[in-house]
Amino acid sequence: MKNRAPLVIAVIAATLLMPAHTRSQAPGPQQSALDPLAPFERLIGGQWHLEGSYQEFEWGVGGLSVRARSYFIIEGKPKLVSEGIWFWHPGEKQIKGVFTATDMPVVFFDYKTRFEGDRMVSDLISYGAKGNETVYVETWDFTDATHYVWKLFKKTPDGLHEEMGGTYSKRQ
Repeated sequence: MKNRAPLVIAVIAATLLMPAHTRSQAPGPQQSALDPLAPFERLIGGQWHLEGSYQEFEWGVGGLSVRARSYFIIEGKPKLVSEGIWFWHPGEKQIKGVFTATDMPVVFFDYKTRFEGDRMVSDLISYGAKGNETVYVETWDFTDATHYVWKLFKKTPDGLHEEMGGTYSKRQ
């Protein structure tokens, strides 16, 4: 009989290294502590709609990232206007995101995201095509399993000023 130790070790290693959120169930409190991306689980699947637009979220390769796409509904058809990815940066010990956009005054978003209970908070910088930047704080308050309140605040010398907001609703 051949030595199967390398195969057994590989299977055990793959099982131990599998991110908690790749399981089909929603993560519990202990999983969140071990897996910083686990709070994104509530966004995965379906579409999140807000006034003529929607977003879709899915796990990236190996559950090590979250891919997001935003669409505008134009003449009854969806048009992809933004896409990006959130991931855990192991060196910086934080969730980061990078997004590109089209048909908007902004072409690139640079995110630093954290979760505070039922709230997702992102410090972000948006960049226009000529490199001009604007600093924002974005919040997503999850009110239940199918809704979140989104707000975008611009950082000004006088403090934060709400620029946009609305309530997203999940549809399967």
